[in-house]
Amino acid sequence: MVTRTPDYYADFHCLAGGCPDTCCGQWEIVVDPAAKARYDSVPGPLGEQIRAALTTVDGEDCMVLVNGRCPLLTADGLCPIVAQLGEDFLSTTCHTHPRFTEIYGGLAETMLSVSCPEAARLLLEREAPLTFITGTDEQPPEPNDLDGTLVHILLESRETAFALVQDRSRPLADRLALLLCFAQRLDQHYDNDRLCRQFSALYCDPNYQQRQLARIRRLRLPHSRSIHPLQELLQSMEHLSAQFPAQIDRMKAVSPNSIALEQLTVYFLFRWWLKAACSGYIWRQAAAVVVSVLAVASLTENLGDVQLAARLYSKEVEHSESNLDLLRKAMDLPQFSRNALLNQLTQEVPHAI
Repeated sequence: MVTRTPDYYADFHCLAGGCPDTCCGQWEIVVDPAAKARYDSVPGPLGEQIRAALTTVDGEDCMVLVNGRCPLLTADGLCPIVAQLGEDFLSTTCHTHPRFTEIYGGLAETMLSVSCPEAARLLLEREAPLTFITGTDEQPPEPNDLDGTLVHILLESRETAFALVQDRSRPLADRLALLLCFAQRLDQHYDNDRLCRQFSALYCDPNYQQRQLARIRRLRLPHSRSIHPLQELLQSMEHLSAQFPAQIDRMKAVSPNSIALEQLTVYFLFRWWLKAACSGYIWRQAAAVVVSVLAVASLTENLGDVQLAARLYSKEVEHSESNLDLLRKAMDLPQFSRNALLNQLTQEVPHAI
């Protein structure tokens, strides 16, 4: 199988007891059947402690959180399973976090979630543009019913999306505007390989990019931005902590423009763009990327720390399938149309192009 990871992947190491925001808290910790069988076999006091912490929720074995934390954690924030039995003894959830792996047939892409403080630091403190490392492993491709042509189009067009977002000769808001226009064109013709290749070539041309931006600006009407649609969307989601709803209320509309937010945009593109292979909705993925960057930028304005804002957003949105589904479906609503999102980026609304 072909593998792909961010260039800093090998630099990641869990901070364990030194982590300022342990992953062994707030979330429901699911224990897979194989780990449950291992835990059932552990003798002595540790085995009794593990089994006493287990419960069943909606048919799944889970660790019962105590005051929002895994009951097994020691006073210094360490896991006794790791300390006494080794990392390989952990459940899949605990062993793999903060890694997300998406498999598309013969391609496996793994990212480190920015909900993790160390993963967020590695991504958001870097200056160099983010790149990805391709390799292979001995795993066979997974059976699938994906459209191979569409996957190929998405892989090629994502490279164009990366190039657009990482062009630091323009403000990030302009790059995100071009990304939205590019995605909309692709979404209209995603089943036509020839046209998609033409769109990718056009959006790689700096002169075409400049003409697109100039055309958008000529057709704009003065209009004030409103953060309310984004706030309403986030408030409608399920929340894992009381902190997030309180921060949503304090969000202010801002135009994203920093290297850290560029890195975050590429992170979301890598995680979500290829998901259109399952749905065919390229627009949903691209719009969700832009909305997420706008949300983190707005949270940062209040919190004063982009890493904290990104971690908070990722915790609440990326780690909930229902929240992710709600986010993507909302991108079909008028308040998240291309023009509405361009308004959030520019304080102006363009006519249709």
